[in-house]
Amino acid sequence: MSYRNKFSLILISTIFVFYAVVGGLLGRVTAKEGAYSQLSVFQEVLSKIRSSYVEEPNITEVMRGALRGLLESLDSYSAFLTAEEYDRYKKHKTNGNGDVGLDLSKEKLLGYAYVVHPIEGCAGARAGVKAGDVIESIEDVSTRDISLLQTEALLTGPVGSSVKLKLLRRGRNEPLDLSLVREEDRIPPVKATLLESKIGYLKVYRFTPGVSEEIRSKILHLTKNGAVRFILDVRNCGGDEYEEGIKVANLFLDHGVIAYSQGQKSVKREYVADATKNVTRQPLAVLQNYGSAAAAEIVAAAIKENRRGEVVGVRSFGKASLQKIFPLDNDTAVLLSVAKFYSQSGKVIQDNGVAPDQEVKDGLEAFKGDIESSDDDDSVESPSGTEAKPETQEDRQLKKAIEILTASPVERQKAA
Repeated sequence: MSYRNKFSLILISTIFVFYAVVGGLLGRVTAKEGAYSQLSVFQEVLSKIRSSYVEEPNITEVMRGALRGLLESLDSYSAFLTAEEYDRYKKHKTNGNGDVGLDLSKEKLLGYAYVVHPIEGCAGARAGVKAGDVIESIEDVSTRDISLLQTEALLTGPVGSSVKLKLLRRGRNEPLDLSLVREEDRIPPVKATLLESKIGYLKVYRFTPGVSEEIRSKILHLTKNGAVRFILDVRNCGGDEYEEGIKVANLFLDHGVIAYSQGQKSVKREYVADATKNVTRQPLAVLQNYGSAAAAEIVAAAIKENRRGEVVGVRSFGKASLQKIFPLDNDTAVLLSVAKFYSQSGKVIQDNGVAPDQEVKDGLEAFKGDIESSDDDDSVESPSGTEAKPETQEDRQLKKAIEILTASPVERQKAA
């Protein structure tokens, strides 16, 4: 069976099971309503499994599966952690000090992990992993059967060790088998280049601790060398260092609300720009794409809604929430999303992303479940370099940003 047909079969099966089982149970729950009636249904189902299943069930595994499904129904980032997983999480969420450099999320319908974007310069990107690749399995463990946290844990390990991935890619009828070698993170430093028309170009590869200070230094250096306009490129850039995102936005803002976070039990926390931390008031454009996520989205939303500059590209990924660990009995734990980030106007970023001011597609939009895509690019290519210089003749988004920044005031007003 081809993998395209396999995807379709899984999809049909998932929908059938959803309506036949979950729909039936929820129908009964809706009729009674209330938490106790829902628990009653759960207990009844568990009782039937114990008494009537074809063979004696492993109740521990059944309960783990139920808990995993319960938490994954909330979002991709909440998870139940076994004692072993919780111990690993406390040790910096890794079972080693090596990784392959992939930003991941969970496909909502089928439940597989997929690549938001490979981190430039890391093992996954060099091996040819692409944004949108679906990870069917890691070391023969289906990512459909484990949480996102477990998926990320499987990818980590001792430096120099290898890990096997089976990928599904649009346009391919067969899976793609890759063996990646884990290594220490090699995030490229912020790239600073002086382009035509005295435009200072800043490429950020990932929001990591200290990146805001690095960007600050690059801005001052470019300004000293004549930059009078800036492009901040956060395409294919992620990282959950939200405080760094706040600080980076503040480098370009001297007033206004950058963002705020809030949750059911998490009080509203507003982040306001500090004028003393602003380093430039020069015209600005921000480049983003579907691979722009988390802290990068905080920056884009702040620049856009404070009317500080133009956001160019396509809608960003939509990942901006805070997680908190809750220890449970038997050394287990629950990881829950407790707050979401909102833009100045109150728009939630999680699951929605940030819409650009100027939509310009780059032809590299990530896979969004288009199983029958006609994309014929099956090749696995290794980039020739980890810090490719921006090509204004080929990069439509960059060209648009330059066009916006170099337009006359009259032209800008007409375009607005």
